[in-house]
Amino acid sequence: MTSPLSSHAGKLVAGFIASGLLLLALPPQSKVKGALEDPARFAFVRVPLEPADKSGFRPIRPVHPDYQHIAAWISSVGASVAIGDLDGDRVSNEACLVDPRNDSVSILPLGRRETESFEPFTLLTPKDGYDVATTAPMGCLFADANADGHEDVLVYYWGRSPGIFENSGSMSREGFTFHEITDRGEVWFTNAAVFSDIDGDGFGDFLFGNYFPDESGVLDTIGRRPVEMQHSMSRAYNGGTNRLFLNTGANSGTFAFDDHSGSLDATMATGWTLALGAADLNHDGYPEIYVANDFGPDRLLLNRSTPGDPAFSIAEGRRGLTDIRSGVLGRDSFKGMGVDFADVDGDGGLDIFVSNIAEDYALLESHLLFLHQQNIGWENGRAPYRNASGALGLARSSWGWDAKFADLDNDGTYEALQATGFVKGWSDRWPELQELAMGNDELLRHPGVWPLFEEGDGLSGDRADAFFVRGEDGRFHDMASQFGLAEASVTRGIALADIDGDGDLDFALARQWEPSVLFVNAAGQERPSLILDLRLTNPDGSTRPAIGSIATATFENGGTLSAICDSSNGHSGHRSPEVHFGLGNSSAEVPVTVRWRTASGYHKRDFHFMPGRHRVLLDDGPSLDLASLGTGSNQ
Repeated sequence: MTSPLSSHAGKLVAGFIASGLLLLALPPQSKVKGALEDPARFAFVRVPLEPADKSGFRPIRPVHPDYQHIAAWISSVGASVAIGDLDGDRVSNEACLVDPRNDSVSILPLGRRETESFEPFTLLTPKDGYDVATTAPMGCLFADANADGHEDVLVYYWGRSPGIFENSGSMSREGFTFHEITDRGEVWFTNAAVFSDIDGDGFGDFLFGNYFPDESGVLDTIGRRPVEMQHSMSRAYNGGTNRLFLNTGANSGTFAFDDHSGSLDATMATGWTLALGAADLNHDGYPEIYVANDFGPDRLLLNRSTPGDPAFSIAEGRRGLTDIRSGVLGRDSFKGMGVDFADVDGDGGLDIFVSNIAEDYALLESHLLFLHQQNIGWENGRAPYRNASGALGLARSSWGWDAKFADLDNDGTYEALQATGFVKGWSDRWPELQELAMGNDELLRHPGVWPLFEEGDGLSGDRADAFFVRGEDGRFHDMASQFGLAEASVTRGIALADIDGDGDLDFALARQWEPSVLFVNAAGQERPSLILDLRLTNPDGSTRPAIGSIATATFENGGTLSAICDSSNGHSGHRSPEVHFGLGNSSAEVPVTVRWRTASGYHKRDFHFMPGRHRVLLDDGPSLDLASLGTGSNQ
């Protein structure tokens, strides 16, 4: 007779082997040195970031009757912040703040003398297609969408399609005129938007990430439209449809867009999208798209477009012997809620940082840091990336949202900021959420089976935002408590810019149902930096940021670092488009190679810059031969 132990011997042996391999894969612990021994190198001055209109504040949203018992869950997003140069003075010291406490969209001056400032103001709600009872702004970003030299303001919503507020150059409410992206009157629930030249025609396009199913009645307190929740905690595909609009008006200085959403098939477009990112990952001049989906899996779209004809295929990582399946790019079951690109390991390739839920003793999934693998190509749908978040100390924090890499002390090494927290309250609802997550997916989509998540209920509302600093052990360590970020908060968006022109990066945090905050850097300027304002010429002779261009700096020690010109990647926080390099203690000239695309092709130019701020006009420089780039080409 076979004993129970012997009948399961194979499984036990496999389990022991897997456990051993997992232990071998865990990074060794070592003494933290370097930046962490000198916390004075980070110092920030806190400045309240208040909306222009402070009336009508509330602590939660009115929602559909079927959602009333989970109103705190439904009300957990909507805070957003973007920083850029709206008034054209070549300093990124204006912000757009979306505050869910009263659904205001404010334009605010930052870090200015009173005599040089303007009065904060709110943007008007659209005259048509905006019912305050069923519509709410969810985010904003800056983009020169009509190529006239002025940064416009894109606002996206729950309850309608997004629109653009055209910037006339006058810093007042009357100086911004609303234009529709589409006039079809559709009901979307947009939680992310990205502005990038997706089809390679030289002008920026818009991709929108939608969350709840189109035409739902999420904010309709009367309940005239149906609602539903996700059809799975790990494989939900019943969300809103993501949309792609190509820019067809910028060449003539107008706002006109063609809907090319059909280029995104169902596997690319129907997740519950919370964040988007666009960056040229395979060095062919066309941006790949990272789609961060709540309730997994995320998608990496390999860009195969030509001007006027967008096309994509899905690229995924490959699982190694010690890799968990959900740690493989494109195969996760996690809750993608933020994405950023940075050359973390200095190999010239952009790496991908993705926020998920990683709450100790609760839902301990993992944040993901996908490092680019230089010796692997993109053939056969393969994405040459491997997750290193555990090895580098970035796998854990809390319930993560927006995430941004930035060199905040100008030492040449990135820090990582992460917005965290879900809902703040005094009744812990983690037991109920755990039970819900173990339930039948066929029931999950029905709001009636959900437990209470009401005002006063709490889920990961008692943790501080994360501030990761890299030590000499090579790992990142959360030092938020030492740098003025110790308070429990519920944060959604992170925006970065040098608002005072002193050579270091400042940042703003958009917080949900509580005041947002600006952190002015008070120590980073002690080291030199290189800030590049990369520009392209518009048809009317003005210039715009060269969104999507990539600059690679070579330092005195022979090391390199690549950075992207970006103004929209992430969840609901958007940085200014200047490219920033911290230079440590070096004041030497810095060689920089810039790659960018215009309508005439993909270009490359070498520069040499002294430390400081430089405005660089790119236009049509020497062209790159795509064939020489190997298998990464989209052709």
